Amino acid sequence: MGSQDNNSPDTGDNIMIAGLAFQVATLLLFMGFSLDFALHAWKRHRQLGAAAFDQSEAARRTRGSFLFRGFVGALALSTICIFWRSVYRVAELSNGWDGPLMKRQGLFIGFEGVMVVVAVVALNVFNPSFCIKDLMEGEGGLGSKKKRASAAAGSADASEAEKNVSGPSSEDGRTSL
Repeated sequence: MGSQDNNSPDTGDNIMIAGLAFQVATLLLFMGFSLDFALHAWKRHRQLGAAAFDQSEAARRTRGSFLFRGFVGALALSTICIFWRSVYRVAELSNGWDGPLMKRQGLFIGFEGVMVVVAVVALNVFNPSFCIKDLMEGEGGLGSKKKRASAAAGSADASEAEKNVSGPSSEDGRTSL
């Protein structure tokens, strides 16, 4: 739009570069915090052994599964791919629309398209809804508050129904007929 009015599109370009640079910075922070968490968890496991983590059966089974380990690897791979793609896009756009990187279609396909496809495929193959299903459906998982509330309501309804079936009772606990 700015170029149609003979205005410079530099403002829009700079906004795009700033957005991509912000994405690079936040992904770098995420990767740093994730690495810090992983190192602390690993050190804690070395010190305390199996007692370092939640010992519920579902958590123990999930942590040791191939699918969970695959999910963690897929998350790491997809994060690195999107980070790589974002760094490339910042470098590509920093020289403007006529820069040398903008004219290299092979680099664009490799660092843009392939990186996104790898990230998407990795997280679809190791989708968290399959990889941590036991934790999502179990105690503390998705919908667990609703399950507990409906179970509590169901037990209250059952005890009320039991009272009605047994008939009225006197104060001493005997059923009066």
